Amino acid sequence: MSEAHGFDREPLAADAAASYLAELWRSGRQVTALPPELRPSSLEEGYDIQDRLVAALGERVVGWKLGVGSRKGKIDSKVGRAIAGRVLASRCVRTGETVRLPDRAPVTVEFEIAYVLARDIPPGDRLGDPLDAIAEIRTTVELVRARFVDRRSVGWPSFAADNAGFEALIVGEVVDPARLADIAPSTQVLVDGHERARALTGDDVTDVETAFTDFVALARERGMMLPKGSIISTGTVSKPFVIEGTAEVSARYLDTAIEFKTEVA
Repeated sequence: MSEAHGFDREPLAADAAASYLAELWRSGRQVTALPPELRPSSLEEGYDIQDRLVAALGERVVGWKLGVGSRKGKIDSKVGRAIAGRVLASRCVRTGETVRLPDRAPVTVEFEIAYVLARDIPPGDRLGDPLDAIAEIRTTVELVRARFVDRRSVGWPSFAADNAGFEALIVGEVVDPARLADIAPSTQVLVDGHERARALTGDDVTDVETAFTDFVALARERGMMLPKGSIISTGTVSKPFVIEGTAEVSARYLDTAIEFKTEVA
């Protein structure tokens, strides 16, 4: 994300906050909150820290993940649209692979729909229909594990600073757009063979097209280039739930599934 939007307080505060979070990312350690002098006071400041955090980690970015994008989530958060974080290459795996977690701390599991970009979207590109830039649709499972013990208690600016709580993304198969509406009704998420979740309903449902359109608007505001081939995971379709430590997860939908294991490092 662009650095055109400065941290409202001491300029070095964003760098210091990013360095603090980067140490937590590398160690796997969680804290209650950022030190008071490093806490962002706005979502804009949170994104400024996220920019610097990803730069400090030196990781290749392969896409973005969105959260808090349902109608209820946007109202309750008072943000008005989904909150974005980067998908890091080292934490993005294919169905059937194993995800290594730093410890047995709770991890939230979310079955999602993702778009893959057919072309670059420069920040000045005002798309008539953002969906015209989509190459394919895939299913994903996002694992959310913030560097904070309770990610909701720290506030949304700190959540954004921490790369929106991203831990890992498991990428599933290509979806036929004609069957997109059939995915949610068929969704069933199992852990170690036992059902843990089905699809969300009502105001808890993420509108995938709206979430993506909102994200493109955010990218334009932040001066972000969205490269061809980037994956944009739009927010949870299933009811989120928590796992701890080693587990075998199967997110079933239509006539297929995303399957993966978690292991503790």
